[in-house]
Amino acid sequence: MNVLVYSGEGTSRASLAHTVRTLRSLVGHHYDVMKIDAKGLTTEPWEESTSLLVIPGGRDVPYTRDLNGAANDKIRAYVAAGGRFWGICAGAYFSSDRIVFEVGTPLEVQGTRELKFFGGECRGVVYPGFVYDSEQGANAVGIQLVEEQFGGDGRLGFKETRVYFNGGGYFVDAEKQPGCSVLAWYNDTDSSEGRKAAMIVCQVGQGVALLTGVHPEYDPAHLDAGNPEYGPLPNVVSRLLETDQQRLLLVRSLLKKLGLKLSQPEVSQAAATQDATPIALPPGAILGIPDLTPLYLASVEPAYTTLLAHSLRSIATPEGLIKEPNDTFQLIASPQHTIPVHTSTLSETAEGESEEKVIKNLVVCHDGGPPASTTPQFVMSDYFQHLKKIRPPTQQFTFGNSLLYGEVVSSTQTMLDKNFAFCQHLPTGFVCNATIQTAGRGRGRNSWISPPGCLQFSMVLRHPFQARHASAVFVQYLVALAVVESVCSLPGYEELPLKLKWPNDIYAEAPLEEGEEPAPEGTAPRMVKVGGVLVNSNFSGSEFLLVAGCGINTTNPNPTTSINHLIRYHNKKTGKNLSLFTQETLLAHILVKLEQMYNTFLHGNGTGFAQLEQTYYKRWLHTNAFVTLTTMTPHRRVRIQGITLDYGLLKTVGVDEQGRDIVGEEFRLQPDGNSFDMLKGLISTKL
Repeated sequence: MNVLVYSGEGTSRASLAHTVRTLRSLVGHHYDVMKIDAKGLTTEPWEESTSLLVIPGGRDVPYTRDLNGAANDKIRAYVAAGGRFWGICAGAYFSSDRIVFEVGTPLEVQGTRELKFFGGECRGVVYPGFVYDSEQGANAVGIQLVEEQFGGDGRLGFKETRVYFNGGGYFVDAEKQPGCSVLAWYNDTDSSEGRKAAMIVCQVGQGVALLTGVHPEYDPAHLDAGNPEYGPLPNVVSRLLETDQQRLLLVRSLLKKLGLKLSQPEVSQAAATQDATPIALPPGAILGIPDLTPLYLASVEPAYTTLLAHSLRSIATPEGLIKEPNDTFQLIASPQHTIPVHTSTLSETAEGESEEKVIKNLVVCHDGGPPASTTPQFVMSDYFQHLKKIRPPTQQFTFGNSLLYGEVVSSTQTMLDKNFAFCQHLPTGFVCNATIQTAGRGRGRNSWISPPGCLQFSMVLRHPFQARHASAVFVQYLVALAVVESVCSLPGYEELPLKLKWPNDIYAEAPLEEGEEPAPEGTAPRMVKVGGVLVNSNFSGSEFLLVAGCGINTTNPNPTTSINHLIRYHNKKTGKNLSLFTQETLLAHILVKLEQMYNTFLHGNGTGFAQLEQTYYKRWLHTNAFVTLTTMTPHRRVRIQGITLDYGLLKTVGVDEQGRDIVGEEFRLQPDGNSFDMLKGLISTKL
């Protein structure tokens, strides 16, 4: 499921960045936090796969211009049918029945609005001094919480706190509106107008809308206290930092009130109390995003590491720095050498994303990896040992010979794909893997914080441009197929219900929960996603330089299921005692199977993917499935036939109302840019 954050014209880049970062840190283990623009809200079928829609701070007038009409109709219907909505500052003005903003000034805005989640007027600004695209009017404002709305009995551990404010409004007579509950009041406002509601929650049909005039999503750790617009110290930022643990607990409580799952450690009441001693937590645990850790480079044979280290030193400065467009790597000669601590900085991309920039330590290990105590989540020596054990002795292998592992990294895919010179000096089959990714990449604009227990890796693959019989498009199909075959081709594991969803997702039949009844006979079982594949390409000389990324939920049954959960369930049903996978053993099996398939694809009998076509169809979910193409106007009902063997396009044929093929009405779909919603039987443009 997705959490969608509006990113269309009018959104504040700063508010967008803070909103995305905060949501990914707190719910990113359960949801894909993605941005969506006005076109996406208007034309895409986003509703069924969305757990929360957020409209962040910015400007109400562009929101009105771009979303009035069809988009607002869809938003309101989504919430009324049981959806969840969060409007922040301008998003709250926009979601009220009427806006009254800065009356009598050049910034004046007045008028009715379409969504009307709050049936009254949102009036602002509450505190004077607001200036668009500036921090001059920013403030650390006090709010008084309505305790019974958060469970009562002092459950939050505090009654008042401070949050970021810049131009927000208040909800006039919110306590008198039916279906509306006040969550917090502004402190220190003009008493002649009575109390002013700062945060409210409104029942909208079967759904709920949270509206906040303040910005609880703003993380003061990522505000520049030296900005003169904040004033001399102690200033806005320093005052917000004093109560930031309270803010985090408040945001967690708001998201819980919306019904979202939270996967990060709770902030304790003691830590959230101003006069209490903060509890000790791991670095980054409060934010929900752990600090990046060193990268360890090792190989199945020490000689490979020596050659690779020599190649990397050729592009490094005398100080051992490899400076690339996206990342800078610091070469460390061995685990015995001192690993420096680098100061991280946060920059904002043109899209409003927040990027952490920190020099990444790359530790060269000439003897098969660091000690197990250094990387307990993935023991590199165990991986290499298993790789040697399962490789057939009569074949030559290169995939996975060298490995770069980090317990916490930004993104294995980005480190290889966005650092071209660095990637060019890596051998084909080089693998980068991690236990936790703080900005894992998926298709389209998908990005997430990876859940624990997910095997995630990216591999360098040099694919010859001249191989016309073996289009590079098929590599994504090969990787997904290798994941399934690496498990289901093992003796005893053949009946595990792992399947392929076009174009590059891995699904499984969901194990029945305790007391859950099986699907009625003739009804398809419930399928859930357990993995996915992403392939990026660059052109270098006479070859494609591909980076094939994969994530597969291995040991953690949340949020859907995992390979090991399927095995346990199968063992329970059949009385078998099949062994579970570790991250190390599964990665080794996948890479061996992938290299065997790739060699067949490239060097077999010259027919490319045709040699693996039947194996692929055996594992995929779509044979003769009927779907609707929303990529066409009007939409077309079609039957899936298969995949073309030249460029890997999805083959479909139009059908009539009785499901009969219409002769001559054939459609081909590219894997890139299209998304397949199996539950609704829709193929649409990828968000």
